[in-house]
Amino acid sequence: MNPPVSGTGPALLCHDGSDGSCAAIEAAAGVLGGGPAVVVCVWESAGSMLLRHPVPGNALGRDLREITEDVVGELDGGVAERAQATADEGAELARAAGFDAQALARRALGGAAERAEVTVWQAVIEVADEQDASVIVVGSRGRSAVRSAVLGSVSYGVVHHSTRPVLVVPSA
Repeated sequence: MNPPVSGTGPALLCHDGSDGSCAAIEAAAGVLGGGPAVVVCVWESAGSMLLRHPVPGNALGRDLREITEDVVGELDGGVAERAQATADEGAELARAAGFDAQALARRALGGAAERAEVTVWQAVIEVADEQDASVIVVGSRGRSAVRSAVLGSVSYGVVHHSTRPVLVVPSA
C-alpha cells in the first residue's frame, strides 16, 4: 500500500447538488475552519451512459454504438453546463461557510475508448492529485440510493483508492 499523501493545496469539496453534498461542505467548514478550497462537480458523458446502458431490444431502431461523436458532444454540452452551474452553487455555499472557494466541473472520462470504465471516484482522485489537495471531502450519499447502487458509491471508491486524507460526512 502506498503511504498517505499529505497535500499542501486546497481542500477538495465534492458537490453534486444533493443535500448530502451540501451538508458535507458545511461540516467541512466546521472541521477544517475554512481556507482555500476547490469545489468539484464530476459529470458523466450522456453518450457514455447510453453506450454503457443500451436500450433493451434496440428500441431506437439502430445500434447506439453508431452515435457519432458530434451527437455525443451536443448531448454533453448541456450536461457540462449543468455541472458547472452545480459547481458554482457549491462554491457559493463553501464561500458562505468560510472557504475561499473556486468551482470546477470535470468530465468523468477522457475519451470514447474509456466508456465502459467510467468512475466518478477516479475523476475525484485525479482532481485531488492535480490540485495537490490537502483533504478530499465527500458526502456518504449523493443524488439517490438507486444511482449509488447502479454506479457504485463515490465515497466508497474515494476512501478505498485515495492516498490522501478523506473526510466522509454521513447523510442525515
